[in-house]
Amino acid sequence: METKTFLILVIVIGLFQNCHAQSEKLNDLESLNKNAHFDQSKTLISEIDTIGLSNANKARYYYESAITTSNTTTDLVQPYQLLLKAKDKVPKDSLNFRFKINDELIYTYLSSVENALPFEDLVSENCQIAQLTQDPKMLVNCNFYYVYNEDYESETSINRSLRLLRESKKIAKNNNLSKLVKTIELNLGIVHDLASHGDSALHYFNVLIPYYKQIEDFETLKDLYNSKGITLKKSKQYKEAIIYFKKALEEHYPIENHEKMVMVTRNLADAYYLNNNYKRSATLYRNKIRISDSLKTIDAARSLEELETKFKTAEKEKENLQLQADKKNQRTQIYLLLGSVIFLALLGLFIYNNQRKKKLLAQKEQELEKQRADTILKNQELATIDAMISGQEKERKRLAEELHDNLGSSLTTVKLYFENLKSNVKDEQGLEVYNRTEKILDDTYETIRNMSHNRNNGVLASRGLIPSLQALADKITSSNKLTVELIHHGLDKKLESSIELIIFRTVQELLNNIIKHAQATNATINLTSYDENLNIMVEDNGRGFNATVLPETDGMGLINIEKRVENLDGTFEVDSHPGRGTTINIDIPYYDQTNYS
Repeated sequence: METKTFLILVIVIGLFQNCHAQSEKLNDLESLNKNAHFDQSKTLISEIDTIGLSNANKARYYYESAITTSNTTTDLVQPYQLLLKAKDKVPKDSLNFRFKINDELIYTYLSSVENALPFEDLVSENCQIAQLTQDPKMLVNCNFYYVYNEDYESETSINRSLRLLRESKKIAKNNNLSKLVKTIELNLGIVHDLASHGDSALHYFNVLIPYYKQIEDFETLKDLYNSKGITLKKSKQYKEAIIYFKKALEEHYPIENHEKMVMVTRNLADAYYLNNNYKRSATLYRNKIRISDSLKTIDAARSLEELETKFKTAEKEKENLQLQADKKNQRTQIYLLLGSVIFLALLGLFIYNNQRKKKLLAQKEQELEKQRADTILKNQELATIDAMISGQEKERKRLAEELHDNLGSSLTTVKLYFENLKSNVKDEQGLEVYNRTEKILDDTYETIRNMSHNRNNGVLASRGLIPSLQALADKITSSNKLTVELIHHGLDKKLESSIELIIFRTVQELLNNIIKHAQATNATINLTSYDENLNIMVEDNGRGFNATVLPETDGMGLINIEKRVENLDGTFEVDSHPGRGTTINIDIPYYDQTNYS
């Protein structure tokens, strides 16, 4: 089993490495074509295996093959067919690449390839891509298609081309495409020449010649010399035309393209003839015929070479088809084996995940049971605390009533009897003892009366809610760890003792939370009374926490506080975010009680 697994792993790694290697070769092919090394490109194309390539990479392969073929043969049909294959494979969302393929197909149309895709369809698709992407180069190219396809036999056609070229120049200038601006100006010069606008054509040629000299683009410079010579010849400036035709032939290096050499030589011969130098003109015409004859010989040799190449290519393709068929069979077997392995792996993963989910569900159920048990215990604790508070208040009330009704009445009776004794006291010393005793009796009665009043009013009655909270705030502030400020407004009514105690304990618990968890430096307690409701807001500038979902076990006692507030028909809100502090907002309804005074 381990040997089989290892073998599968080796196969998978081999497939991955092969795909990666073919992709690297495609990158090399693009680089070679970009640098015009087409002979090396031809060799590399034969080494690329397209079977394992994705559609996107197959489109790249066919496109680069078309570029190589169009630059190494005069036959445009084969690159055209390769471009159609590239267009069929290119992904729909690869707009830039689709534009490039269409651009080459438009060139094949303009080169009169038979059965080519309609010019209008290709141009329409590329112009839609240009408008969608708003790519300046694409927009300029879209205009160029129409400029190159004009017949230039009417003034309307010429004016349309000039308008499109000026529009293209504006786009290129706005996008700082200086090189493209010069190309457009070159086309403007040529169109002006075709329209016999001699001065305008010469203006553009004179501006462009220094530029192409500076960047040492001598190929374009020679074309400019020839174009300027043609314009000068049309303007009957034959001597100047001769100068620029000779520059086109001789300056920097000789023209290697024989067809171009014949064209420039013919232009120079015409200029000599029109300038009445018939002897020089005749000599150049003989040179033109000699070059044309050599071109015919070269064309014949090239045709023979192309035939031999096509034969060798057909043989090579036959061998490749057989090799590809063998590779396809091998890959089919590998894919079947790989598919089986993947299926088994997925099945094992499914079983593992199923067991894992069952285990997690069991753990979750245990946690839920524990949470339910904790909730029951907390509810019992809350009920116990509330019962204890209620019992304490009842006991205090009973004691207060005993003090007031029994002991208070007894003292009142004693005082009445004691006052009857006053008439029997005759001397000053006895009167002094009587007065002191009466004072002690009055003080004792007042103490019992206050005790009765305080006990009857609850555990905070000796101070009251606000003083008790202020004392708590002062005590915490004195520790120098947290500064607590108490602000209250409108709380001029005495609350029920149990409510006061719950409020005090709630605020106390919230301050303990701030000290333990918030890492805060300042806290504020706001108590506001309105419409028989009490609003309690406790704020801090601490680290905060995520209060989107309040957990059942928050570790901060917030759930207990929330339940206690709900038991009083109140509302409890938490506003907190990490790094932004915390605000606890509580609203509790209360009823009219005895005034604090």
